[in-house]
Amino acid sequence: MATALSDILRVTSSLLMLMLVMFCMGAINLEAQVGSLAPDEVEALLEVATQLGKKGWNRNMKLCNDTILPPKPDADNKVVCNCSFPGGVCRVIAIYLKRQDLDGSLPKAIEKLPQLKHLDLWANYLSGNIPSEWANTKLEILSIGVNNLTGKIPSSLGTITTLRSLNVQNNMFSGTVPPELGGLVNLENLTLSANYLTGELPQALTNLTGLKELRLSSNNFTGRIPDFIQSWKQLDILEIQAGGFTGPIPLTISLLTNLTDLKISNLLGDGSEFPNLESIAGITYLLFSNCNLSGNFPIYLTRMARLKIL
Repeated sequence: MATALSDILRVTSSLLMLMLVMFCMGAINLEAQVGSLAPDEVEALLEVATQLGKKGWNRNMKLCNDTILPPKPDADNKVVCNCSFPGGVCRVIAIYLKRQDLDGSLPKAIEKLPQLKHLDLWANYLSGNIPSEWANTKLEILSIGVNNLTGKIPSSLGTITTLRSLNVQNNMFSGTVPPELGGLVNLENLTLSANYLTGELPQALTNLTGLKELRLSSNNFTGRIPDFIQSWKQLDILEIQAGGFTGPIPLTISLLTNLTDLKISNLLGDGSEFPNLESIAGITYLLFSNCNLSGNFPIYLTRMARLKIL
């Protein structure tokens, strides 16, 4: 009887141990599945890396560095993923590769990352054009400034209506600003400075009523600063320094009452009357340089409490 009981206990113990091992293996397997980057996105990221000239990424490493988008896109070398998809599968939502000495081209393969919201490739050595494939993305922030990019700004960018910020400054883009950019109705920041852009600003930009920052400096634009700037009533920052424009400064600038930074310089032509800025009570930085201003110095500027630099 004692022997039989001992055998039963031994078998029961073995079964319990086997069940525990199987449970642990299942838990390990589940943990491996939860929080893993989708295989198709792994391949897409590796393709992006190849096109950029990014070294060191491979299938055996953890490619996602974080699961939370930073309040400001200020990371230098990070991939952010969202792991809240069914089954815990992760999808890439942001790529920050700033100052990484990348010498490839802008990656066509980002269209294979359908959840990508932020792409920041600031300050590298990338060359070539903006791929037409980017029109298929849902980007919200696109920063490709300070590179060696050439060609025209493609009209296809105007189809990325999710864009809130577009920065292409300090490249070698040429040609005119495509009117299709007027379709970017969610755009808050547009920075085109330090390129070789020509022609007049298209009337279609009137539609960008949500703009808060606009920088057009150091280009070869022609014509006057357009009167339709009055449509951009949310503008906080307006920079048009050595942009190629002809004066005068439009008097409708007085309608931009949210301005804090206003910088205009090197206007061509006969000159400008000093615009009435009395309604822009929150202005902190005011620069009018080489604009051939005429008229009396406006005394109301001395009463603007927030004005720090004049």
